[in-house]
Amino acid sequence: MDTNKFAGIATPIHDFLEKTTKKCFVRCYMPGHKGSENPFDITEIEGADSLYDTDFFSKNAGIIAKSEQNASKLFGSEQTLYSCGGGTLAIQTMLALAKEKGGGRDHVLAARYSHRSFINTCVLLGLTPTWVYPQEYMSAAVTAQDIAAKLNSRTLAVFVNSIDCYGGMSDIAAIAEVCHAADMPLIVDNTHGAYLKFAPVDLHPITLGADMCADSAHKTLPVLTGGAYLHIANKKYCKSAKQLESLFGSSSPSYLILDSLDRCNAEIANHPKKIGELCRKISSLKAKLCDAGYALSTSDYLRITLNCTAMNTTGYVLSAMLREFAIECEYADKYRCVLLFGYGTTDIDLDTVWQVLSANPPMSFAVQNPPAMPKHIKPQWGCVPTKAYFSEFTTVPVMKAVGKICARSASPCPPGIPLVMPGEKITVDCARALKDMGINELSVVI
Repeated sequence: MDTNKFAGIATPIHDFLEKTTKKCFVRCYMPGHKGSENPFDITEIEGADSLYDTDFFSKNAGIIAKSEQNASKLFGSEQTLYSCGGGTLAIQTMLALAKEKGGGRDHVLAARYSHRSFINTCVLLGLTPTWVYPQEYMSAAVTAQDIAAKLNSRTLAVFVNSIDCYGGMSDIAAIAEVCHAADMPLIVDNTHGAYLKFAPVDLHPITLGADMCADSAHKTLPVLTGGAYLHIANKKYCKSAKQLESLFGSSSPSYLILDSLDRCNAEIANHPKKIGELCRKISSLKAKLCDAGYALSTSDYLRITLNCTAMNTTGYVLSAMLREFAIECEYADKYRCVLLFGYGTTDIDLDTVWQVLSANPPMSFAVQNPPAMPKHIKPQWGCVPTKAYFSEFTTVPVMKAVGKICARSASPCPPGIPLVMPGEKITVDCARALKDMGINELSVVI
């Protein structure tokens, strides 16, 4: 990455907020705290621009559009939109854009272990997923060959999630090649990978050929929770992007979140090597842990995913041990324990993790008969998701749901990945698998 390419990048939103708070003493506008909670918490006053009305392509762009232009330059997109509703709002907007250009098609070819925001958006837009399964449970790694095999005349877009909750990734470049050969848009839920543009190897989906991409900036970059980017690489989706974003987003977007996105652009631009250096430090820590006897699953740069099954323990046991030393992990289940680092991670943080794990070797928290990774649940559709979700329903013990149609997703959070979806028919194997995963009740269509 050219270290001088973005030197001195502006912060138009932050500059406006600083200027306004210094000159405005009587706030006869919302919010009701009048600056006492945070002076930068304003609304769309004169000069503040409007998130859904700002014209990204105007030469006389407002402060939000100017800031979005800075983000677009950083990430190499045709257009970047800010979201104050996290990656969820970006996913909703991307699928709405695909539907608008979809010519009446109503199926999305999607990786099975997509976040619940995907299936919820399908419910809202009247879309039905056609699932592509990876080899491993909860993995993002669907193959380009499997995508190609399931494309058909009803498919309006391909949707994949990469990075997954364990840190696994899809081959975005290969999938993009298949999609574009079929004149099919590729949409990527990259909510865990906003930093990838600035990693030692640029693996960002926009770089690799995605048409649209959602980045939850707050997960790995110095951004407040709820701050996200929606990147568009294909020009045909730019014209309606702001209008469709406004269908789902709050009409009162947070200027505190917008300010943090604005400042994040400048922070990354002015310290272009920082993320790469952090990635290398984490890679070094991974190597040391392997030498110390820890089993690690393959993961992206900013995660350490401890393969607990391979160490005869569970993620719950390991995360509890870490918590005793004031280390809180990102995610743990029966099989894995995930440590997620980010822009604000310090050398002290990394050294603390090393000191604790090296002082507590894997054999010290082994358990008898650790669970094996589960198999995929593969229910068939009983009806379209929208119909199921808006039908009358009741909640029953999961074993009594056999033969019935799921009305509400069963999606433990974290990681927020539905195990069964609205509209899917519950089989005996499905019910048993849900019970084994701790799901004891299920909402079903009456």
